[in-house]
Amino acid sequence: MGLRNFPQLFLRLGLAFTLLYAAWSAFQNPLNWIGFLPSGLISLVPSQVKTQDVLMAFSVFQVGLALLLLLGKYLVPTSLVVSVLLLSIIWFNLGAMDILFRDIGLFFAALALALLARKAK
Repeated sequence: MGLRNFPQLFLRLGLAFTLLYAAWSAFQNPLNWIGFLPSGLISLVPSQVKTQDVLMAFSVFQVGLALLLLLGKYLVPTSLVVSVLLLSIIWFNLGAMDILFRDIGLFFAALALALLARKAK
C-alpha cells in the first residue's frame, strides 16, 4: 500500500469506528439512542414492531456498512449511503446540534471517501 492510499484508509477506519461504536452503544444502552430515531420513520413501521427492534435493525445496518468500509468493498456506494445516513441523522435531529455537530464533519468525510474511491478506480 503506497502512501497515497493512506487518506482513504484513514477515512474508512474513522467512519467504520464511528458506525461500530454507535451500533455497539445502541445494543448496550438502547434507551439512550431511541430518541434519535425520526418519528416519521417510526410511524412507517407496523405497530406490532417495537421501537427498540427498529433501533436494533438500524444498528445491524450500521455494522454492515462498517464492515464494507473496513474491507474496502463497494466503497463508492457504501460511502454515499453513509453520507445519506449521516445527513438524515443531522436533518431529523437539528434540535440536538450540541450533540450532532460532529456528524457534519463525518458527513463530509464520507463524501470525501466516495470521491477518493471513485478517483482510484
